[in-house]
Amino acid sequence: MQTNETDFETHIDDIVKAIGDKLERNVIVSELKRYVDEYGIDLATAKESIVRKHYGNPGALQLGTEKLLAQIGAGENSINFKAKLVSVYRKEITTKEGTQKVIFEGEIGDATSRLRYTYWNEGFDLQPGDVIEVSNAYTKSWNDVITVNMGDRCVVKPIQDEELANLDIGVVKRTMNLPGEELELVNLKPGMSNVSVKLRILDVETRKITVKGEPKTIFGGNVGDKSGTCRFTSWKDHDIVAGKAYKVENAYVKEFNGPDLQFGEYTKFKEIDSKELPSLEDYEDGVQYTLAQLDERSGASDAVVEGHVLTVREGSGLIFRDKDTNRPLRNGDDRKNAVPDLRIRLIFDDGSGSCTAYLNREITEKVLGRDLDSCLEFVKENFGSEALMEEIEDALVLKPLRLRGFARSDEYGLSFFARSCDPAAEIDVPNVARQFLAALEG
Repeated sequence: MQTNETDFETHIDDIVKAIGDKLERNVIVSELKRYVDEYGIDLATAKESIVRKHYGNPGALQLGTEKLLAQIGAGENSINFKAKLVSVYRKEITTKEGTQKVIFEGEIGDATSRLRYTYWNEGFDLQPGDVIEVSNAYTKSWNDVITVNMGDRCVVKPIQDEELANLDIGVVKRTMNLPGEELELVNLKPGMSNVSVKLRILDVETRKITVKGEPKTIFGGNVGDKSGTCRFTSWKDHDIVAGKAYKVENAYVKEFNGPDLQFGEYTKFKEIDSKELPSLEDYEDGVQYTLAQLDERSGASDAVVEGHVLTVREGSGLIFRDKDTNRPLRNGDDRKNAVPDLRIRLIFDDGSGSCTAYLNREITEKVLGRDLDSCLEFVKENFGSEALMEEIEDALVLKPLRLRGFARSDEYGLSFFARSCDPAAEIDVPNVARQFLAALEG
């Protein structure tokens, strides 16, 4: 057996709760022992199989067996494991109800693998390097990247485990900025406060909003330094001027398509020598990032990436959108209020990571060499969109591209929304990956 007899009895109880009185207890014992001892099936899978076989509810199972991270797959429930925290990042998100919520995310590791995690509640006071025991977690997958989710029913507690504690898995010790510490824009992460940074204002625009029934003018745009660019939002008129360079103190960071640097009432600006920073012209062609950098910093408002197209995903080519909401319609949706559109969804890889990249109608027309009306006629002539999809795959799959646009990273992975798309020089993806890993190790 994989567990002692006492533990085994608790799993029998768990199965009984999940299937009710449909089966005698001795029959459950016999089946479970046969699955585990004779067939060599792990206990969690055996329990779920028995419950499904007898028309019970697998979601009602409360106890799982402890797994190594390499054994954890996508779409699993009630997962138990021990791991070492590699990194912890605080993140503010907006829920579907429109309220603000603080979550924590990062990586965990053991001797077999490293996985991403998301802790969906406040009060996560653990640090990188801590060893934790996790019960009743669940997993989701996006772009083949598994994320362990720790929700309301999950129990996370620190434990003493010498083997895991001494395991060298590249722990990121510093997860937040020190008060008043001067940072570069590339290192900003949502949730940071009391941020100091030297930057150049690239552009400024005003926007009218309503706060608690009162009209208010806010300022937004983009800023840059030697490391890259990001968006900013200023809730007070600090008389900042596009093109000028400043040292900014007591700013904070929220998230809007990547880090959004926020200037409040107590933020201070001091004009500095502009020669310390790149000129406005230096930013015209964009700042290049790796996909791993974009994922780590939760995206960027203006980024350039170069890589290869691995696959063209379903939902590419000719699509239809709801005229009012602009939402893409699925098969079976009412198309009375639909308008045609073009787009391409790609799996894009640069050797450091991968993302889902979206090409809009303008770029899709450029790739295909035909406009929307021509695509509609082409689909009609070929009795379906399969031929159009083949043209897209022939034009893009395994081709090197240079994309410029904005990126965002969430619990579903990294997404890149291209504003422009051009051919790129051939990239040796394996070599780029080796160089990237070597830089991390160094």
